[in-house]
Amino acid sequence: MGWVESFVLLFATTNAMKAAIVSLAMTKGADAALKRAIAFRAVLITTVVCILFALAGAAILSGLKITVEAFLIAGGAILFVFALNMVISEEKETSADAPLPTPSMDIAAFPMAVPLMASPQGLVAIVAIEATLHQGMTIEAITEVGILVGLILIIMAINLGILLGAERIFAKISPAFLKVVMRIVGLLLCALAVQLMISGFDGLGLIPNP
Repeated sequence: MGWVESFVLLFATTNAMKAAIVSLAMTKGADAALKRAIAFRAVLITTVVCILFALAGAAILSGLKITVEAFLIAGGAILFVFALNMVISEEKETSADAPLPTPSMDIAAFPMAVPLMASPQGLVAIVAIEATLHQGMTIEAITEVGILVGLILIIMAINLGILLGAERIFAKISPAFLKVVMRIVGLLLCALAVQLMISGFDGLGLIPNP
C-alpha cells in the first residue's frame, strides 16, 4: 500500500465530519471559547491515541493478548450503544426562558475523540499500515514511521479546521433538519457498528462462509 492510499484510508476512517455534526448538537448554547476548547481537546486526544497506535499499536494489542477481531467487536459494541442513543433519544421539553445546559469538556474525549475520530476502524487501519512497514531500528523503519506520524498530524490539522468551522459549514441547516441529520447519522453509525462486529465475528470464523 502506497502512502497516498494510506492517507486516503486514514482520512476516511479518522475524519471529523461525524464528530462535527455531533458537536453542533451537544454544544448548543455554549460560548465560542468553550466550543474552541472542546475542539482542541478532542483533536489532541485523538492525535495522542492515533500516534500511540502508530508507534506501538500491534505491540499493545499483542501484549494484552487482544486480537484485532476482539478489538473490532468491542469497538463496534461501544459505538452501537452511543449511536442507538442518537437515534432514539428524545429532547426534554424546556421553557423558552430556561437556560440551556452548559456542555461539559468531557464530550471532547467521549464521544468526539473516541469513538468518532479515533474510531475502531481507524485504529485498526493504523495497526494494519504499521504492520506493512519495515520493523526494527533501521533508517528505513524510522523514516516510514515518521511518515505515518506525519500523515496522522496532517489529518488531525484538517480535523481541527472542520471542528472549528462546523458552525459555518452547517450554518444554513435549520435546527429541525439538523435533528433529522442527527437521526440519520445515528442510524448509519448503528449500521457501521454492526458491520464492525460482523467483521470481528467473521475473522474469528464464527460466521459460516457459503
